[in-house]
Amino acid sequence: MTVSREMAAAFVEGYGRTWESWDFDGFIDLFSDDVVYVEHPVDETVVGREAMGRYIRREQAEAGTVSVRMGGPIVEGNQVVAEFWTTMSNREGEPEGTLMGCFIAQLDPTTGRCTRFRQYWFETDGHRSPFNGWGE
Repeated sequence: MTVSREMAAAFVEGYGRTWESWDFDGFIDLFSDDVVYVEHPVDETVVGREAMGRYIRREQAEAGTVSVRMGGPIVEGNQVVAEFWTTMSNREGEPEGTLMGCFIAQLDPTTGRCTRFRQYWFETDGHRSPFNGWGE
């Protein structure tokens, strides 16, 4: 079954908004009860919403204040791909940084919740602006 472009856009917008505001409940609500969330292929896999709660709280403690930009979604069947560009400030003992990458999310077409998620990213020191054409 295919997810609608509107459902995909709502997930991408919600992901960025809840991440930026550290809205823990809103973030967790984007995912199914049994979600498999691969934070980075060599770092961590989180399974289930309860574990997502612990994960997002730990991320907030490590990242501090963030500004999140999300690219437009690419939709294929029930998969959604989007880029993200995030600047981070106020991390204790850490320089400002920029985290940029993309994710692939598999959405349940009936609920819009994500059932499988994986992301690839890299981080650099300092605040950097997106390149021309980013997020398209």
